Amino acid sequence: MKKILYTALFSVLAFAMTSCVNEVEEVFDASASERLEQKMQECKQLLTSAANGWMIEYYPSFSSTYFPGGVTYAATFDADGNVTVTSEVATDPSKTITSHYSINASSSVVLTFDTFNDYIHYLSDPDEYAENVYGGDFEWAYIEGDAKRMVFRGIKTDNRIVFTALEEDIVSCITAIKTIQEEVNAKLYTGYRWTEGVVAPAEGEGEGEGDGSNDIIIYAADSGNKLIYYPTGDTQGAYEEYPFAFTSKGMTLYNPITINGIQASTFEWDAAAGAMVATDAVTESGAATQVALAGWYREGFIHYNDLLGQYTLRYKSSSSSSSYVSRTVTLTENVPLQSYYLSGLHASFPNVVVTYSKSTSGLALDYQPLGQYSTRGPAYLCPGSGSSLMPAPGYGWDIVNIGEDGQIVLQFIALSSYGDIFFLYNNGGWYLISRLYSPDTMTKK
Repeated sequence: MKKILYTALFSVLAFAMTSCVNEVEEVFDASASERLEQKMQECKQLLTSAANGWMIEYYPSFSSTYFPGGVTYAATFDADGNVTVTSEVATDPSKTITSHYSINASSSVVLTFDTFNDYIHYLSDPDEYAENVYGGDFEWAYIEGDAKRMVFRGIKTDNRIVFTALEEDIVSCITAIKTIQEEVNAKLYTGYRWTEGVVAPAEGEGEGEGDGSNDIIIYAADSGNKLIYYPTGDTQGAYEEYPFAFTSKGMTLYNPITINGIQASTFEWDAAAGAMVATDAVTESGAATQVALAGWYREGFIHYNDLLGQYTLRYKSSSSSSSYVSRTVTLTENVPLQSYYLSGLHASFPNVVVTYSKSTSGLALDYQPLGQYSTRGPAYLCPGSGSSLMPAPGYGWDIVNIGEDGQIVLQFIALSSYGDIFFLYNNGGWYLISRLYSPDTMTKK
């Protein structure tokens, strides 16, 4: 009896296994290795089929503080494994770089940039301190694609990478992107007003409004390509981050933003209106609608350019004095829209660097090397007090505007008890060159 039962059981199992095998064979016409090979061929055929190349919206690590947001490349791929790239990070987009790529397969099909390309590997390779501070990757897993659009994901980051087939050549693409990027960045918008309806030409900087305009503000990060939205309106509360990449027409958010039931992710720059106008905005029902991000400035905003010029610096004459003396100092351009040279603190050091914040319109002066001081050794600016000094970053000054009625009066706020400006050189020890006691204000002339 047992023998009969075992025989029947084995017959049932054998039938079930046969059924499963037949079912698998019916679902897949090719083996796993054959399917990978087909996917590799598809990826290469698509990459090389775009006559003008591809615009590539790429996002390194979202956790990186050094490059928040996306960066755009443009590239052509040939059948011999050569890729020619230019990028918005290029000073001159006409300077293309050609390197080698390969398409490989393990558990998935992977596009690898396997010889050094300064544009691609800039965000993915370790720096001189052996750190990959941008958190990017140079191996991208192929997900899907057609002749107009391909989608990859970073092997390390899992971030989506979108290829869009170009109608123009790669240099023209990046030139157009940089033109929009530089025009928008030069505005130094504090953020954007979510504007429902047709956006009108701006009457002033960032004042474009449309029908149904409201007071919902989406803030621009101080650096990088990222927007910040506070759903409750409380800038001390919970927030959402929206990394974006510039395109040849405007920008694309990595993830769509939804406000008042309207969703949008792709925008075109309208210079006359000072706004990014959505091209894919839809309501909850899926109906097309109109919405824009109109450039906006916070109250009291001061543009980088308006801070250039001469100032009267007020500071104490000695550590024990309560009286102030003054001298003329000057802010000149260092990195456009980001930092200045402050001259006049000491004749030997006309290039003291102060940084600019568009979110506060303020400046920051920090510990910094100043170069060689005569033949005595390298010189430094650092905070100090009495006979103590703090030769380390983070102990300097915030410099904020306290002026009224359009006057610019920048006040020094020491970030520690070390409130004097020390100029020193180091030659086996610290030696004082000069000192300014308790810097107070800089009033623009």
